[in-house]
Amino acid sequence: MPQKHFEERLAGLEQRLLTMSHQVENVVEESVSMAMGSGDMTIEEIYAADNAIDAEEVGIEEECIELFALHQPMASDLRLLVTILKVNSDLERIGDHGVNIAEAAIRLRDSTERPPHPVELDEMSRIARSMLRRALDALVHRSAEEADSVMKEDDRVDDLHDSVFRIMLTHMLEGGLSACLQVILISRNIERIADHATNICEDVIFMVRGTTVRHGGPDAAEGST
Repeated sequence: MPQKHFEERLAGLEQRLLTMSHQVENVVEESVSMAMGSGDMTIEEIYAADNAIDAEEVGIEEECIELFALHQPMASDLRLLVTILKVNSDLERIGDHGVNIAEAAIRLRDSTERPPHPVELDEMSRIARSMLRRALDALVHRSAEEADSVMKEDDRVDDLHDSVFRIMLTHMLEGGLSACLQVILISRNIERIADHATNICEDVIFMVRGTTVRHGGPDAAEGST
């Protein structure tokens, strides 16, 4: 495959990934809004959007594999293609977590004994959505520094999730077990979205710097080259 043709296909593949990322962001926004008592999409529309994301995830993966087989890319092209393949998987999983949030929100809405809404849930959802948006910006900008900045916020989301869990355990003693479990489930899926945003940032750093920072390895420190 001529290099120019490969580069054109690679650029098109990256554009497909970015289009898919916008679809995922929309599912997350609508699902979280539903959990907060608003939102414009129905659960059926969220299911349909997630199905489209699933189909595109498969399509992007298949094209990545084809480009690997036909071109055997090296250096920066190889890192970009690996990053697209991994981010593609993370985005699909984020869409699934959005569906989980929407389903839990409906069960919570239908509960007769709902606990007070924890403000911690609002804060963690805001941070997680911001992390996702900024992680994707870091990918577009090829910015390891932006990715570093996003990753620092994951611990805050984890702490807020722990707080929501403790608050709901307290309310379980007063009744409304099922509703409290739905709030915990919403919180857990928001926390997982933040984790996947962190994964995307790790992949961006690998793409830009050629270093692996997963699992707090030796290259994880800010400013590694």
